[in-house]
Amino acid sequence: MKRNLLLELLEDGDKVSLYSPKFEGETYTEFEKFLLKYKDEYPQDIAQIVYRLDIVKRDGALDRHFRYEGKKSDRVMALPSHLETTSLRLYLLNIGAKILILGNGGVKKTATYEEDEYLNRCVETLQKIDIELIRMETQNIISITGTKLLGTLTFVIDDKDENKQDT
Repeated sequence: MKRNLLLELLEDGDKVSLYSPKFEGETYTEFEKFLLKYKDEYPQDIAQIVYRLDIVKRDGALDRHFRYEGKKSDRVMALPSHLETTSLRLYLLNIGAKILILGNGGVKKTATYEEDEYLNRCVETLQKIDIELIRMETQNIISITGTKLLGTLTFVIDDKDENKQDT
């Protein structure tokens, strides 16, 4: 199923800007859905992830702040870093250590995200967004200037799963 999305700017920072995908017809971005879904059941984990994001905004999106996820060919990472232990994983794209595209995530119950259908879907969605961003940048549809994504921030990805990642 093809789905339209907008990369919505959540926070414009000097060192790092935060964006999150918002699918057409949905009220919340993927990051907002993650926060809403887990804030009551996992408040300490959410607080740890938000704390780590605050550090990243202060220091910059250096690789040491994240866990490597996804494939070697993409820019998918996860929070929290290996320094913290939480039940939750938030998946994101780290674009040039200056732009974070915050996706969705969930409770990590398996050794790898691929073993969990929902977590795997969260990562695959970001991988598709990453591919599209690279294509659009190559074709000069979008450009990256410092901590800003400039140009058309709406596009379509082909999402195999018919189920939305709603809360």
